[in-house]
Amino acid sequence: MRQAATDEIICVTDWTPSAPGQLTTLAVSGERAEAAERVAAAALGGTAELTSWLELPVDARRRLVGACRSVPTLGMHCVRGEERTGTAPDGFRQAAADDTAEQFLSRLPGRVADHRTRFVTDSSFPGLRELARLTALVCRETYDRTDVPEDEDLLEIYETYSVGSLSASAPAGG
Repeated sequence: MRQAATDEIICVTDWTPSAPGQLTTLAVSGERAEAAERVAAAALGGTAELTSWLELPVDARRRLVGACRSVPTLGMHCVRGEERTGTAPDGFRQAAADDTAEQFLSRLPGRVADHRTRFVTDSSFPGLRELARLTALVCRETYDRTDVPEDEDLLEIYETYSVGSLSASAPAGG
């Protein structure tokens, strides 16, 4: 794993290209990236085959949420496309990345103006990648629900998070 600089914001993403498309980004500070990776890897060992959050037994969801609460993240942002946008996946992905930069990364609590953002695109930070994947799964499965108890909701581990969609009028990566 490449070491993170203390003046970096490390962003780990999960891209789901299937309709309607979804880009999920979690951010950690560079100075806490190694600790975040260790905690996430320990908390999420054995979850790689998990394909549904809501089908997990309640006690398993509560255990995972409890274990993940100590992962030191800065926040999470999830952007979904709408079924009717008709936007090509690459166009939507760029629009979602633009939205993430404008709506999330520029407004992270505690972010210093000169902190650089580094999107991790290789296989480093596997624990954080698994956390991003599970978070994306939770966002897909619970997008229209309000009945998930806080102690079973993985989104509640984040100090700040947002889940939303790009409208059909959103730019497609211009």
